[in-house]
Amino acid sequence: MNGKKNKVALVIGGNSGIGSACTKQLMDDGFFVCSTYFNNQDKLENLTKDKQYSNKLSLHHLDVCNGDNTIEVISKIKNEFDSIDVVLISVAPELKNKQIFDLRWEDYNHHIELQIKPIHFSVKALEDQIRAEAKAKFIVILTEYCFSKPPKRLADYVTSKYSALGISKVMATELAQFGSTVNMVSPGMVDTSLLKNIPAKLIEITAYENPLKRIACVEDVSSVVSFLASEKS
Repeated sequence: MNGKKNKVALVIGGNSGIGSACTKQLMDDGFFVCSTYFNNQDKLENLTKDKQYSNKLSLHHLDVCNGDNTIEVISKIKNEFDSIDVVLISVAPELKNKQIFDLRWEDYNHHIELQIKPIHFSVKALEDQIRAEAKAKFIVILTEYCFSKPPKRLADYVTSKYSALGISKVMATELAQFGSTVNMVSPGMVDTSLLKNIPAKLIEITAYENPLKRIACVEDVSSVVSFLASEKS
């Protein structure tokens, strides 16, 4: 596409369960979506084969831990469309389910880089747009563990999400003067492949404590993202 015809959304981590659901929802909402992946892009490729979505979606390989690559990919998208209206960050690392005693510093660092670098470098890549007050809406997927009792054996993951919470709050404060917004979506346990290493008993207990007697599905999250990306937010 040459020139901006629709509102444009960038989904970083579009190959994740939540990311792919949000990619589809945003296209249903009328956005042209640029969705990134690092590997396992099957969900996104299936969308490109759907005639309903093929002309509303472009896929971009992105290593979120590589700042230069992140800036290059986002800058290319921004230059093609003049600006990016919505940036959704939904990076979902594999969970190892380790006790604190068994974690290495590298485990924490890996998770923190995955969560913080895409936020930091997306702001860097869009600095000119933001300073020009061409409104951008940032939406960061967190976790309810930032606000409730965290589970055992996920210290590296939970710590990284607290880091994402911190930078998102500061961004919201600093970017408000330019008309840009930052919102955080903190769902409970969501039925995605991220749960493959989580004990089945913990999933069962979480479902039992939910009023609907189930854990969340990706559509529960994408509907909230849909609202936050809209003019109604």
